[in-house]
Amino acid sequence: MEFEKNSCDIKSLILAVRNGDQESFVTLLERYSPLIDSSVNRFSLDESFALYREDLRQEASLVFYNSILAYDLEQNEVEFGLFAKICIHNALVSQLRALKKRYEEPLEKIPEDLFLVQGTDDPSVRILEQERIKSLYSVIRKNLSDFEYKVWQLYISGRSAAQVALILSSSEKSITNAIYRIRKKLRALLQ
Repeated sequence: MEFEKNSCDIKSLILAVRNGDQESFVTLLERYSPLIDSSVNRFSLDESFALYREDLRQEASLVFYNSILAYDLEQNEVEFGLFAKICIHNALVSQLRALKKRYEEPLEKIPEDLFLVQGTDDPSVRILEQERIKSLYSVIRKNLSDFEYKVWQLYISGRSAAQVALILSSSEKSITNAIYRIRKKLRALLQ
């Protein structure tokens, strides 16, 4: 009897959400928050994706909302909680695959002549300039973290902080902070 009452309560909340009731959505979200948190926690155990924990939480919440809209109230075989859990799990798997693919893709190569002295046809000047640039890149690479180096490469290729954040699936604030740290480190290196 308790299960049936709970099931009816869930169905009425789902119907209310579908009719635009925000409070019913908040109630369902609070009720199923442990399910969402456990799904996100399981996927953010991998250190390389711990950085994206909040993004995964937001994705899970969005999928939870979509599962409310998609759940078939007429069937009795699958409870809503199980349906939502499966939807969230599948979405997080897809999200992490996309992140992993982006994470493993090589960054665009910066053109070698980007910093070359313009207006000279002297090959010896060009060769010396290329050697100086390679040396500079080496120093930069050694002094920046992997994340900072990726940010630096994308940023100097002409992308905005917002674009870099999108490419690296990070917040714009963390990219802005990384750019600040990079500038500070590079200033210290060049002085």
